[in-house]
Amino acid sequence: MPKLTDKLITGLKCPQGKDQVDVSDEACPGLKVRVFQSGAKSFAFTYWSPLLSRAVRISLGRYPDISLSLAREKAAEQRKKIGEDKDPRSEQRRERRAAARAEDLSFEALCDAYLEEYAKPNKASWKNDEGYLKRPKVALGHMPAHTVTDDDIADILDEIAENAPVSANRTQSVIHKMFEWARQPGRKYVPSNPITGMSRRGGTEKPKNRVLSDKEIKTLWWGLDREDLGVERSIRLALKLILVTMVRPGQSAGALVPEFQGLDCDDPLWFIPEERVKKDRPVIVPLNPLAEHIVKEAIKDDKQMVLFPSRFSEKAEVSRHSLSQALNDRNDGRVKGIRSILGIDHFTPHDLRRTAATVSRRGGANRDHVKKMLDHMEGDVTSIYDQYDMLPEKRLVAQILGKELKRIIGEKNDTHADHRPVAAVAGDARNGRDALPDPEPRRP
Repeated sequence: MPKLTDKLITGLKCPQGKDQVDVSDEACPGLKVRVFQSGAKSFAFTYWSPLLSRAVRISLGRYPDISLSLAREKAAEQRKKIGEDKDPRSEQRRERRAAARAEDLSFEALCDAYLEEYAKPNKASWKNDEGYLKRPKVALGHMPAHTVTDDDIADILDEIAENAPVSANRTQSVIHKMFEWARQPGRKYVPSNPITGMSRRGGTEKPKNRVLSDKEIKTLWWGLDREDLGVERSIRLALKLILVTMVRPGQSAGALVPEFQGLDCDDPLWFIPEERVKKDRPVIVPLNPLAEHIVKEAIKDDKQMVLFPSRFSEKAEVSRHSLSQALNDRNDGRVKGIRSILGIDHFTPHDLRRTAATVSRRGGANRDHVKKMLDHMEGDVTSIYDQYDMLPEKRLVAQILGKELKRIIGEKNDTHADHRPVAAVAGDARNGRDALPDPEPRRP
């Protein structure tokens, strides 16, 4: 445990494969600096709470917004409270509630508090909540949270529902959860939940069965190479990666370079960590030549950490919602999305997953093997005891999918595109290793 100095803090980096790492200060008991994969750093004070029978962490602020000396002063204040038999976190929450009542906590501030105090500590999918709250924050952010009515929220949800009814329902669910959290004893940021009992503004959701046809797959594949789409290359590659791997859109958008191993070898694999997988367990995804080429194209240099960087920062990944937004028309149709430009009927990034599964099954892949490739959970007790990862079976599914997609997309015939056919490049990159074993006979 080192003594923290400004020089030491400035040089701290988060190890590859981890989202964050904590470093304690030898000179100040309880003080820690947390280093994130993005490079950001923040101070925190940790202590043992007899009431909760566990360690508790209190955020002190970001570095260098607050200095090391100020962070030590704040940590000393918290230790003084403990010496007076006070619970620092309870004191902090009491101060926040008093400030909220005194200053009329805004809807935007409520959203931020919900994300920081509830969603991030408790939900692996907190980024989804953050995305769904963006439009409501823009529309209602300036209003005191306790004055927001069901009509205010309904207006926003109805706007979203015009083009994305499912997204409207998800947004409504997150807002409902946020107000339920905010009105609980101990917080009471708002007196009540204004949308309790509100019917789904996006309507009843129909079972999803959209699968792209072979013609649509080919149009989309080569169309995503067009620079006139007005969409950054990282988003276009992330959409392709869903189609060639069957991963969830959020997993594609959030991919990190260190997760990919064995590129240029006979068995390239994608190790998705448990924090980005449902039910919190790691998943291994075998890569076919198409997928391998997409990953290689996305990696620009040896120091790159995020596979598909955001246009705002090379250290931040594109958001899951950016993939959907790229497909949609924007600004009342004045800005065309990918679907409109390419002339493809409505589909979502998740539909690419279903399309890939369908293509694999049609190509002869076993249904249970495709299910495993999709990472669909078993519903019985046996799955708790059976921990076999079915990696050989998933490899075969990946090979069948790659072979079928290469047959569907064919060779590039778009003279305006400026990328070589991925099927051809993947074959070159693998030095002939793109020759796949013959799958089971294709179904008629």
